[in-house]
Amino acid sequence: MSTPASRQEFASLVNDARQRHHLSIRAVARIADVPATTAQGWLNGKHFPTPALRGNYLKLLEHLDLVDAVPEDLWDDSWTGVEPALRSGQSPYLGLRPYRVADKDLFFGRSGQSARLAEAVLELSAREGTGMIALVGASGSGKSSLLAAGLLGREATGGALAGWGGTALTVIRLLADATPALAGEPGRQLVVVDQLEEALALPDAARRSFLAALEALSRQAVVVVGMRSDAFEAASLEPLLQEALSRPVLLGPLTRDECRDVIVRPAEALGVAVDEDLVRVLLEELAPGPADRIGAGALPLLSNALLLIWAVGNGRRLTAADYHAAGGIARAVERLAEQVYLALEPEQKAAAERLFLRLVRVAGDVLVRETVPLSEVDATARPAMEAFVAARMLTTVDNEVRISHQALLAHWGRLGGWLAEHRDDLVVMEKLRSCADVWVGSGRDPAALIPVRRLAMFDSWVDRARRKRLLTDAEREFVAASEAYFSATGDPVDAGAAAGLRRWQVAVAVLALVSLALAITVLVLLTGP
Repeated sequence: MSTPASRQEFASLVNDARQRHHLSIRAVARIADVPATTAQGWLNGKHFPTPALRGNYLKLLEHLDLVDAVPEDLWDDSWTGVEPALRSGQSPYLGLRPYRVADKDLFFGRSGQSARLAEAVLELSAREGTGMIALVGASGSGKSSLLAAGLLGREATGGALAGWGGTALTVIRLLADATPALAGEPGRQLVVVDQLEEALALPDAARRSFLAALEALSRQAVVVVGMRSDAFEAASLEPLLQEALSRPVLLGPLTRDECRDVIVRPAEALGVAVDEDLVRVLLEELAPGPADRIGAGALPLLSNALLLIWAVGNGRRLTAADYHAAGGIARAVERLAEQVYLALEPEQKAAAERLFLRLVRVAGDVLVRETVPLSEVDATARPAMEAFVAARMLTTVDNEVRISHQALLAHWGRLGGWLAEHRDDLVVMEKLRSCADVWVGSGRDPAALIPVRRLAMFDSWVDRARRKRLLTDAEREFVAASEAYFSATGDPVDAGAAAGLRRWQVAVAVLALVSLALAITVLVLLTGP
């Protein structure tokens, strides 16, 4: 068989062979064990396999009897140095990970917004002394980065809030310590509590405890809470938040000029030039035509693409060729996530799947990022976790790990597939987590245990979850305590209570499955075919 003269011709040859074999794109994806979007890119010639995907691509070529026709220039070797570049930690771009206070010197494009937020803090302090301000913006608008690198970083360390003490608290940390020590002198204390939507998704008792701690803080300091705009309605139902929400600080989308700063100035801070052609291509993809604003949710995708462009570049100049090698903005999250995952050993891949399932939970009709203590990440999962941390797709802070941004849920097809495949596991995991939280919160009172083995929802699932190592230490302890308690005491549940338990079980299962189905549907719509 003669060898095609170009990579594009070879892509056409592969696609023709695929059609002769009557294979759909999804069938090709199954054969190669890659997402359908990746397979489609191979077939239309938009991109070719990175080193990590060569084995998958060759599996497809073998199926189509095309191995001997591979042209010499087929392989895309621009990815060879990506992983070392990501692990070096020298990139001025942070990918999906939000900026922290320590990253303030690389934070650009939001100076006007951070100044406006600082002004709101000063106005509230002058008027009331203490109180609460709400920063509200769409997912992906950069709220977390603005609060950390902009407000606490730039403004409180030399900007409009110079001399103020700044304290950053997570929802989990405030729940664990309702009276944290605050930085600064009374009257000049600033507290930032980000991702308020996570607190609103907590069980009732935990939510009330959090809000009580937040109210106490707002009497001591100026508290700025960050929340997604889609949580506004739920937040407005809480009396404590109503005043702040009556005059929120709204974080709008980036302008083209602000976006240019996001692209160019971090690299310039390290002495690296950015070609104007690259800036033009990025801006046209983000805001095509006469549009002056960047679409909601585009900022983390841009940051991730810039991280990849940096990794595939030569470290001296960022070019449009680097952009095309990285796969463009739209495919960069999928491509990097697949690059990281497929470079793992088989055992580590299985551990990565288990870890990501533990990092997502169902809350009503949405999928919420969950935190997992580093102490509960076993030795098998550590290399996988560290690889995704190096790629900025997972973030470790305060001895916990979490998914860096909601964008990964929407743009990594493999993760979406895991969530759909394990929808029943997610439902039961969430119910078991809630039961275990109540038990731990009660001081491990036996009265808070439930007869796990006598509820069909949990019975067979617990053994499967143990085999898959999906349970946390607290959940394993809860299950063991429940089994021991009800084995020792017999079944104290009378017929009426048992019927009530069964009705509760069915109702909870139905509601949870409906909620998860809605969440998965939204996820599928966002990720596309």
